[in-house]
Amino acid sequence: MRVKSAETRATADHPAAVSPGLRERRRLQTRAEITDAALRLFAEGGVASTTVDDIAAAAGVSARTFFRYFATKEEAALPVHQDFNEAIAAGLPSVDPLGDVRDEVDRLYALTVLPYTDNDSPSAQRMLQVSQLIRKEPSLRSAQVRQTVERTEDLMAALSAKFGPERADQMELRLAIDISGAVARAALDTWVGLLEAGKAADLAEIYGQARAFAR
Repeated sequence: MRVKSAETRATADHPAAVSPGLRERRRLQTRAEITDAALRLFAEGGVASTTVDDIAAAAGVSARTFFRYFATKEEAALPVHQDFNEAIAAGLPSVDPLGDVRDEVDRLYALTVLPYTDNDSPSAQRMLQVSQLIRKEPSLRSAQVRQTVERTEDLMAALSAKFGPERADQMELRLAIDISGAVARAALDTWVGLLEAGKAADLAEIYGQARAFAR
């Protein structure tokens, strides 16, 4: 990372001075700064006219550092989908291999909406900003679709291994993932639409209604 030299010196002088927690916070901060720069530039001038170099310069990092965090400029504006992946990955160890496949997948996807249940949180505000841009920018919508497809395939493989071949019927597992993903997306889209219209919106309540309807 770009703070490597500073961290290396601090660790050499004081081995306990830099903890993994600090390094992770710095990583997340750098990623957030790149995303904030991308969102701001995209909102001001559009995706097509904004380059990776523009984003890197606005974030105060090099293009090389940019590519340590994101593969494309579009991905830099979609951190919420990386957050989805990380939430699902964090929840995978808690999946009960003997549990009901539909229920376990449903609980796994419920983790993806938790960061946005506080409307005033930075995560929720960023979700609103990203959603507004996606509606205006076809390239961001395409990137979102690609990420969703990749996440589905990765999750299929992970859950197939978790449940084992004797319980992981591929069609049922795929349907469980698609249904739970659609419920999460519908709840988030409804929540975003209400907030944009200046109306009260409780994501936890909306998501609970969506889950109940899907069941």
